[in-house]
Amino acid sequence: MAGKQTPRQKMINLMYLVFIAMMAMQVDRQVLRSFEGITVTLDDSSKLTADNNKTFYEQIVKKAGEDPDYAAIQVKAEQVKSESNKVFDVIEGIKKSIMDEQKYKLPDFGAGDEVETNYNSLQNVDVITKLLFAKQDTPTAKGAELKKAIDDYKTFMAGAYAESARDKKRVEHIFSTGDRGRKSWLNDQFYDQPMVAGLANLTKIQSDIRTEEGNLVRTLLANKLQDEIELKAFQPIVMVPPIMRAGKPVEASIAFGAFDNTLQGSVSVGGQNVALKDGKAVFNITPTGSGMKTVSGTMTYKANGKDISMPFSQQYEVVAETLPLPPSGAVISADAMNVVYRFLDNPISATVNGAEGAVSLTASVGGLSGGNGKWNFKPGAGSNTVKFTASAKTSSGKVVSGSKDFRIKPVPPARGVILGKTNITVPANGIAAQTVKVDWPDFLFDMSATVTSFKVKVPGQPTTSVTGTTIGAAASKAKKGDAVFIFDIKYRSSTGITGESSPITIEVR
Repeated sequence: MAGKQTPRQKMINLMYLVFIAMMAMQVDRQVLRSFEGITVTLDDSSKLTADNNKTFYEQIVKKAGEDPDYAAIQVKAEQVKSESNKVFDVIEGIKKSIMDEQKYKLPDFGAGDEVETNYNSLQNVDVITKLLFAKQDTPTAKGAELKKAIDDYKTFMAGAYAESARDKKRVEHIFSTGDRGRKSWLNDQFYDQPMVAGLANLTKIQSDIRTEEGNLVRTLLANKLQDEIELKAFQPIVMVPPIMRAGKPVEASIAFGAFDNTLQGSVSVGGQNVALKDGKAVFNITPTGSGMKTVSGTMTYKANGKDISMPFSQQYEVVAETLPLPPSGAVISADAMNVVYRFLDNPISATVNGAEGAVSLTASVGGLSGGNGKWNFKPGAGSNTVKFTASAKTSSGKVVSGSKDFRIKPVPPARGVILGKTNITVPANGIAAQTVKVDWPDFLFDMSATVTSFKVKVPGQPTTSVTGTTIGAAASKAKKGDAVFIFDIKYRSSTGITGESSPITIEVR
């Protein structure tokens, strides 16, 4: 049986109770500080991602100023920026209202213990509940505005990824506002929540917005660069004899310049469909009458799931069985393609109909060499077109000549690849050993190049510049589920051409 406690024993018991209360308070404060630290980290991550996104927006604006084809991409990018800022600002306004009400300011990243934590504000459960809820299951106008802004953004982003089921599923999952069990999303995330938890949830959504904004803008830019490589590498080549005899069938063909014999497509000539086989459509022409004739139509092939159509047109001359007069004009053709490429040796052939003896060839700009019907033309910087003129003497001694204009184009930009692919999946511990390379798919000339530098972007981390070809430690903080972006890939080709390739995406598994 317990006896009556002495004053000393009573004091010991009281101190023990006070000690237990202080320990409980300390645990609560550690939880509050942890939530505050998470919120500060997410806020800083949003700022870093926004700065990185700014770089991609600037690249698109720059390219739109250099190439009108980027105007449509710039319009889409501006829409992405506008929609992202719209929902981000709605959330930022709610956060400001909450913090102003409590006279609380979120500490700067890295401040540590230098800033005293306002625990009373962090644990307040009334301020966010009153702002977003009229009662538990009924949101205020501000609560409804928050949910609608997120739902609208989800709809916009899902629509932007209409052709990518994987990306669409991701954004619908990240920005889902569906019910959580028996609770609505808004109730689950914010009702009766301490202010610090509400701030953390809101800041997490903002971080997701900036991340997905960057993912979409990078996709727009990457797809456009890929289109340049794929679409500008093809040109219709019409192969029709320039002179035909009336009533005698001849064979003509049309092909894609630098063509891929696996291409699937169709050709229409004069309203008649011609089957495409091994990258070419072969058909017969039976000329009638005399004089200049034209063969024309449309070539169509698929790229990135879309039908790409290009018109073609070629003239030919129909003559009688005998030629009462020496033929006039010349035939000039590029051995490799319909255009000549800057800083490359482009093989050129030239013949003159009815000529006997050597054919001479001149070019309106420098870079022509060779002879005996075969020349090389290596244009430098400057002109965008070149006029070739071929001439020779006929058996009667008459000089006949002809000219033709060719376009001078830069070599298409290279494609950035790792292990021969533009998009690969690699475990986190295998990224460092990957080597960044470039190639020119479907380009007729043999090209090789060495990567000199590139940039690496890991979600939530600053962009890292790398000199050389190996990724190394630049992506050391990448984790499973991240999409590591390799961009601004600079290279020097075997012919001395320098340029920037299309980007590469690494999915971390």
